[in-house]
Amino acid sequence: MSLHVSIDFGTSSTCTVVSVGGAEPQVVVIDGQPLVPSAVFAAADGTLFVGHEAERQAAVDPARFEPHPKRRIDEGELLLGSTVLKVGDVIRAVLQRAVGEARRFAGGAAVDLLVLTHPADWGSVRAAELRQAAAGLGKEIVLVPEPVAAAVFHSAGNGLPDGGALAVLDLGGGTVDASVVRKQGASFQVLATKGEPNFGGADIDQLLLEHVGELVGSTDAAAWRKLVEGREMPDRRRRRVLRQDVRGAKETLSRHAYTDVPMPPPFSDAHVTRADLEKLIATPLGSSADLVLATLRDGQVPRGQLAGVFLVGGSSRIPMVARLIHERTGVVPVTLDQPETVVARGALRAVRLDPERSGGLAPAGTWAGTTVRDYPLPSAQAARGEPLSRARTVVMTGDEPTRPVTKRPKLKRRRRAPWLVGAAVVLLAAVAGTTALLLTDSSPQADPAVPAQRMAAYDYRFAYPGGWRPVGGDPAKFQTLVEPADGPQGSLVAVEEGRLTFDTDGDRNRAVQLLRGEYEKSVAAGEEFSLFTPSTSFAGRDVVYYRETLPEATVEWYTLYKGQFKVSVGCKYGPAGKDEVVRACEQVVGSVDIG
Repeated sequence: MSLHVSIDFGTSSTCTVVSVGGAEPQVVVIDGQPLVPSAVFAAADGTLFVGHEAERQAAVDPARFEPHPKRRIDEGELLLGSTVLKVGDVIRAVLQRAVGEARRFAGGAAVDLLVLTHPADWGSVRAAELRQAAAGLGKEIVLVPEPVAAAVFHSAGNGLPDGGALAVLDLGGGTVDASVVRKQGASFQVLATKGEPNFGGADIDQLLLEHVGELVGSTDAAAWRKLVEGREMPDRRRRRVLRQDVRGAKETLSRHAYTDVPMPPPFSDAHVTRADLEKLIATPLGSSADLVLATLRDGQVPRGQLAGVFLVGGSSRIPMVARLIHERTGVVPVTLDQPETVVARGALRAVRLDPERSGGLAPAGTWAGTTVRDYPLPSAQAARGEPLSRARTVVMTGDEPTRPVTKRPKLKRRRRAPWLVGAAVVLLAAVAGTTALLLTDSSPQADPAVPAQRMAAYDYRFAYPGGWRPVGGDPAKFQTLVEPADGPQGSLVAVEEGRLTFDTDGDRNRAVQLLRGEYEKSVAAGEEFSLFTPSTSFAGRDVVYYRETLPEATVEWYTLYKGQFKVSVGCKYGPAGKDEVVRACEQVVGSVDIG
């Protein structure tokens, strides 16, 4: 008995589909739902919880929780709590859970064919990372672009004429992607693709939550802040329930004109309407609809040649989406009752063992590894003269280069109040020092012969030298520590995050004055701080600098601002090892990416 499994590994959720013995593909229900959150929680004992289990554990220790591992695929490592994990291992945990549930559905049978979907504009590096994460989970592994899977599914149910072009708009939990796919004979080709990596269903949930706060928060502003920002366990649990209720209200508004959001004491229930929701999301949904027009232009598809528009992803249920698409294209879009399952179901249809049933996408012999075949890239890549990708397993590649994944989702846990100079003295007490930043534009450059490593934690990412290693950090302070593997004792670079209550991009001076005030308080208290400089350049970044002198060490501070975030990088060195620490600090500061 053969077992074929398809996994649509999404930003916010994952869908699994199985075909047992060649039967019609079926969605695997996990924890009573057709989707499982793509979230992962790293417990202190090394256990990785996935899905709803991870979300429940996050209420205990949010620092160990990663809600969107797909967004982190470009980053080598993640810091979850005090545990450093490879991104590939985190993604593998999600895939393992999906495969495990599929095998349980099939009575424990081994997976003969594992199909994984991915965005159309992922290149070979991301595809290889995904394939490596799935290594050994199936006898054969196949990668299929998400819009191709959707187009195959649409064609099977609605038909698509030869040479016809189908626009696919995928509104997922964390991203929006628009593509144009053309059917040529028995094959499907992605002509163009565009996306918005920083908007999705989770962001709609956040907008609706903020609207609810405006409705009820005025009665007790302090209680509302405690509900949405509190760090105590009861606050986290109430917040988790509230977010679930807000998400449910959003889904209800796709079917009804109004609903009520149950609220915990001391608030009254909030009454929200579809009109309220549409006002909140009109602009970003309009931009999402415009992506369809942009892909038609890039793919050189006149509107008269557009055979249809197919809406997939959970957020495509929102009635306003179909209305906007109709207004912009003149085409009434098609969607299904379970649009979030379309990609996984279509992917399995696209690569069935029987070449006659696979529409030519599965040439005979491929699954046994006897055939190596080139698959055409989107026309934009071919026009640039870029080479076709070749792989042992069947990989229908997307456009190369890839779209950068640079921003964390807007829906995330609220950070604590920013740490300032006074708290910084305590920051590294556990490691006999404190964090700092290094000021000297004449600092030695990092050795280019030593490959950099990357770290992603909380709302920041950075690179550090290959000869250094992560040594944990304090999750309560959103802190990451790295030290040289073979260097002078006490050498250290620390990165820590704080969050302000205003946008520093528009008022950096206010942020700097707050920091200066804490600096001056520390100096007045007898701390050895000096050289406060509100704006200087280091490693190509505009930073605030000051120095702290310890009995047997020097600590130099750099502080960077972006949006409501403040990230401070600290470098501590003793009588020996200054040059090595300076090089490392320059690499860290120069590479810090915030938000």
